[in-house]
Amino acid sequence: MHSKAQRFEHVELKVNDLSKAMDFYKNALGLVEIGKEDGVIYLGCGYDKNYDLAISEGGTGVSHFAVRVDNEEELESFYKKITNLGVKVVRHNGTEPGQVKGIRFPLPSGIPMEFVLVADNSYVNPARPAFPRNVASAPLNIDHINLMTVDVKKETDFFHEVLNFKISDIVDPEMNGKYMMSFMRFRGYHHDVATTITKNPNDTLHHLSWTMSNFEHIKVACDVLSQFEIDVEMGPGRHPIGPNLYAYYLEPGGNRFEYVSEQAYLDPDSPVKIWRSMADTLESWSRLRKPPGSFIKGS
Repeated sequence: MHSKAQRFEHVELKVNDLSKAMDFYKNALGLVEIGKEDGVIYLGCGYDKNYDLAISEGGTGVSHFAVRVDNEEELESFYKKITNLGVKVVRHNGTEPGQVKGIRFPLPSGIPMEFVLVADNSYVNPARPAFPRNVASAPLNIDHINLMTVDVKKETDFFHEVLNFKISDIVDPEMNGKYMMSFMRFRGYHHDVATTITKNPNDTLHHLSWTMSNFEHIKVACDVLSQFEIDVEMGPGRHPIGPNLYAYYLEPGGNRFEYVSEQAYLDPDSPVKIWRSMADTLESWSRLRKPPGSFIKGS
């Protein structure tokens, strides 16, 4: 298998304190530094040569994120389709580590998104990583992103109708199109991109997720968080949506991260599941009806 199951490729986040964030990303999360240019530091899980997370100092939230396409023909097809809608599309070629070609465009929320082709599309070999790895609890890969927007339905419709994403799940309490959340997949992985409602248009990120091997891997990573005096905000547990294992925390850069395992794969024709309450999506193992107050806040 020469392309990764998740199609979420990378993200650039803003962080409040670059040095504090870097200490955590390298020594606790276990990422490796791949490059640095113009105040942006590029980090990866280290199994391949592609970067997963870029960070720059100055606030919090999403500077841009990218989804991987299969080939140049698919990339050009999206360029024409999005341009024909009157949306400004910029070619973004070879300007980031490992990226061969890409196009960047704004979502309805204004968050910049890219479709990209990358140089390293080899399969992952844990015994032969591209970069030396020395943190055993480090994630296998970047997993997905959950964005925040004031209009979840508008964002969801754009992903579905323009960007060819399939909708896996929707939270629509009144069944009237006023979505609270949506979960969308570019291929078969349950969600590469999700969206969550916010009243604050400056919020761009609810959380960024990292792929873990299993529950044991998540447990050890949470032990490491405690050593760095970082509280687990919610979990570990299992979401009814996904239905992945999870653990959330607020990392020192000011953004929320999630450890994820056992995310579902869906058939192309799997029907959209509609949920009537956000509370129903939280936890399969207990009657957790309300998350911590911090959990509704984005960055």
